[in-house]
Amino acid sequence: MSEALTLSLVVLSYKRFDATTGPCLATLGDALAHPRVELILVDNGSSDDSAAQCAAWAAEHPRARYLPLPRNLGFAGGMNVGVGVAAGEWVCLVNSDTLFPPGALDALLAALASVPAKVAMLGPVTNAAGNSQRLPLPDIPLGDAIEVGARAMRTPTGLFTPSYRTDFFCVAIQRSVWHQLGGLDTSFGLGYFEDFDFSLRLRAIGRKQVVAEDVFVAHIGSATFSAMGSAQKTLMRRNRRLMRERHPGARFEHVRETNERALRHLVATALLNGWTPALRERAAWRFAALLWDEAKSPFKRWRWRWHTRDLRRTLRAQGIAPRFPTATGIAR
Repeated sequence: MSEALTLSLVVLSYKRFDATTGPCLATLGDALAHPRVELILVDNGSSDDSAAQCAAWAAEHPRARYLPLPRNLGFAGGMNVGVGVAAGEWVCLVNSDTLFPPGALDALLAALASVPAKVAMLGPVTNAAGNSQRLPLPDIPLGDAIEVGARAMRTPTGLFTPSYRTDFFCVAIQRSVWHQLGGLDTSFGLGYFEDFDFSLRLRAIGRKQVVAEDVFVAHIGSATFSAMGSAQKTLMRRNRRLMRERHPGARFEHVRETNERALRHLVATALLNGWTPALRERAAWRFAALLWDEAKSPFKRWRWRWHTRDLRRTLRAQGIAPRFPTATGIAR
């Protein structure tokens, strides 16, 4: 590897290779030829034939590094092993239920090259997440979402949006800070909330995290845990309690709140520096999400509309109407 290695991609695989890891790796072909990127594939003790499929893929791609684990160490444990052999200045944790649209890797590298100095963690935008990284695409199939994301990256906004927490479906972290914090906390077992815990620990040492608005990575969502049934909810409740014990002041925000904050940041930036076509398109998208996310309860919906009335007035005064993009580029 080059001494100037910038990025280590750590792809964590667990079962269902044909539905998750295989398609994910197929979108990362550019990484295998890039002189400043390395790819590390970790199989997290899959009980089906995924480990053998990972091994076969690695044999066909010798520039990648393959680490089969004897048992499932959970998301935190598996990623800790992968990052432990990484050499990049930045490490990018990649869950296997993600797809990188054309241009996403270059956009990520460009974002890492220009990110503000205090920032030690950066997450892309996506179609499915639980925080401000989410740019919803209602009723749009995953394949079309990839095209929407690719098109969005061709008209960059230049925005880095401050974030309270980062969703680890895909996240870039300075490797030195990762080691400073001791990686992910394996107390969270198979998964859930270890990313929230890491986000708050990163904040506690005075480092910042942002959403890279010009990097889009598609996310299937819940592919690893969907087969757990009732055990999934039990795990979530258990880890939520653990989070409250570890971080009594943690804010468990609804995604609508995080989108509102991202939209306010966008508007403030545009009013200060000037509106661009890309900022207008992104504002229309987040404005549509602002309305789409309204609570079902009449009182909560009224309170939300009252709370965001100034933001909606500002957007409309700038000639911006709520609008989700489509795969064809025709507004709806």
